Amino acid sequence: MKTALLRVLMYHRVTEPASAAGDSASLISARPADFDRQMRHLAKYYRVVSAQQVLESLRHERALPDRAVLITFDDGYRDFGEVAWPVLRRYRLPATLFVPTAYPDHPERAFWWDRLAHALAITCRQSLDHPACGKLALQNRQARDASLRVLKRLLKAVPHVEAMRLVEELCQELAGDAPVRGKVLTWRELRELAADGVTVGAHTQTHPALTQLPIEHARAEIRGSWADLKRELGTVLPVFAYPFGDHNDVVAEMVRAEGFEMAVTCSDGYSRIPLTDPVRLRRTNITMRTTPLVFRMRLTRLGSYLDNIRLAAKGWRRGEKTTVDLVVGS
Repeated sequence: MKTALLRVLMYHRVTEPASAAGDSASLISARPADFDRQMRHLAKYYRVVSAQQVLESLRHERALPDRAVLITFDDGYRDFGEVAWPVLRRYRLPATLFVPTAYPDHPERAFWWDRLAHALAITCRQSLDHPACGKLALQNRQARDASLRVLKRLLKAVPHVEAMRLVEELCQELAGDAPVRGKVLTWRELRELAADGVTVGAHTQTHPALTQLPIEHARAEIRGSWADLKRELGTVLPVFAYPFGDHNDVVAEMVRAEGFEMAVTCSDGYSRIPLTDPVRLRRTNITMRTTPLVFRMRLTRLGSYLDNIRLAAKGWRRGEKTTVDLVVGS
């Protein structure tokens, strides 16, 4: 059986940092000019494929084209439609947008990490002392960014109900009742994007870490997100993205049992199509630190190997069990 390597790129937001003031800066994947350069490079040197093409390859055990790349965006921020999609259209590149379905048409709902970032940005406090996180410095922007990273790591690792209770407590302590507006595309805008060629995929309803939910609650999030997409958009592909990449064997089998044929994680590296488990496809996260040279390197097999070594080293420092994978192929 002929196989091919699939590189899946993961983006969140494409915007200028100044335009996202008060939001979680780590979610900015690229400035518009940098994103344009990245897409121009892909259009020139790679074969950007759609989610439909990957599904067909998986269904019929057919290899994808050499140098295949799948472009994905998580969370459905408005700047995908305003900034990223016009660039993608200009280079005629398909993309898949994974949307948490409880947020479109509800601007009063903001993602918890953006709520925390906003509270940290506007607070007058010079420090935060809370039993859940200890004492965190807030005296300048660098300290607040570092504290936000600590809080996000903490909140992803505790049961979801407890995490959301902590978010409410922390936001209230830092900023009182200051409102935060969500920045997710509306259903009308998502329908327009889907009609224009964007693949819109499921990303749960409320974006919880699925392993931090009771099993039936996790199942309801997975099933409900697909039902929401079908109701609002009509026919949608059976593709899914795990929030935060968070999954285990139970969650992965639940996604499969609900009828999804493809799901993407946040595990770095390539996937070998059609041999890799289709509900555990790997992705390469693009961030503001991804320079043009790093972007080109991360698309190569060597870059994938170095990424895995870097992640393994980070896991060992934290005392986590981590494996290093080397994918060999064309």
